[in-house]
Amino acid sequence: MNNRLAAFTREAWIAVALAFVLGLIIGWLVLGYTLFPVSYTSVDPSDLKPAFKNTYIVMAADSFSVNQDLGAARDHLRYFTVDEVTAALRTEFDQDNKQGNTAEAGRIQAFAQAYGININTPAGAATPVPTPASSGGGGGLGSLLLPILGLLVLVLLIVGGFFAYTRFKQQGAARAPAGRSAPFAAPREEAPPARQADAWSPPAAAAPQPQAAAPRPAPVAAPVERPAPARPAAAPGGKTLGTFAATYKFGDDNYDTAFTLETARGEFLGECGMGISDTVGDGKPDKVTAFDLWLFDKIDVRTLTQILMSEYAFNDQALRQRLAQKGELTLAEKGKHILLETGTLRVDATIVDLVYASTPGLPPNSHFQKLIVQLDAVQK
Repeated sequence: MNNRLAAFTREAWIAVALAFVLGLIIGWLVLGYTLFPVSYTSVDPSDLKPAFKNTYIVMAADSFSVNQDLGAARDHLRYFTVDEVTAALRTEFDQDNKQGNTAEAGRIQAFAQAYGININTPAGAATPVPTPASSGGGGGLGSLLLPILGLLVLVLLIVGGFFAYTRFKQQGAARAPAGRSAPFAAPREEAPPARQADAWSPPAAAAPQPQAAAPRPAPVAAPVERPAPARPAAAPGGKTLGTFAATYKFGDDNYDTAFTLETARGEFLGECGMGISDTVGDGKPDKVTAFDLWLFDKIDVRTLTQILMSEYAFNDQALRQRLAQKGELTLAEKGKHILLETGTLRVDATIVDLVYASTPGLPPNSHFQKLIVQLDAVQK
């Protein structure tokens, strides 16, 4: 009964969703755009099509040639920009000259001068061609037939996929009990007889059985004991998320590396990494004098930054003042440990290797040839 009710509920929801989509298609596309399209009234001239805008502007110029009322002409054209008025008058002026309508061209020229714009076509420029107004003959139900059919096909694909997924899920659920009962029943039947034989029968025949099973726990325990010493060493009191190596070599001008921190289940916790913070000198490749060592905590919603500086940058007061705005300043030294800790994450950074580069014209120990930082990430 419950299975039938659940199946009926799913089918009812599918029917409702299908009816909604079909109603949306019919009401929006067929009725709204074809049978009862929306019409606009009392709009400004600026909302006209480009060709009608040009016609309106030319009519204002013709009106000025009759009444010579510049104020009224400006009032008529207040909806348009100067560029739109100039383009429309220039197009009309060039067409009149080509067709030999010198009188019309003269009226357009006089209005442009009175309006304060220049409609003479620049030398070498092409004469603009007015955009014809669309006839609208391609509209109607025919132009919407393809979109409607496409939406119907999409709806059918979605519904068919949902039905296939539901049937596959039902078949999997029907097979699950048979597959689950066998493995659970087997251990229950085998384990008790073995234990009872060990407990109640003293003969030597039963003794070899536990001895044969005894070596099995030993190899299982050995792998568990191997990683145990490494965890306290990396970060006591927390869950190790991984050990990463941020490696920079001279010439990598776009160096910026990041490592994702996540649980064994794949839950995102944050990120850590290292990137270029500042350089010295000119030319390529860049001479990196400081790095950003950072930790982002998704739960704590903040980013901690340590600035690893070369010996030259660490002793330069101007560089120190500028880089202090990015984070805490630290002199980069081989073997140094840096701790980045937020509310739920901790990264123990160790400078494994550091080599300075030597470039003529730059102070010694001012930029790095190589820098390797090991990052041990832990969830607290």
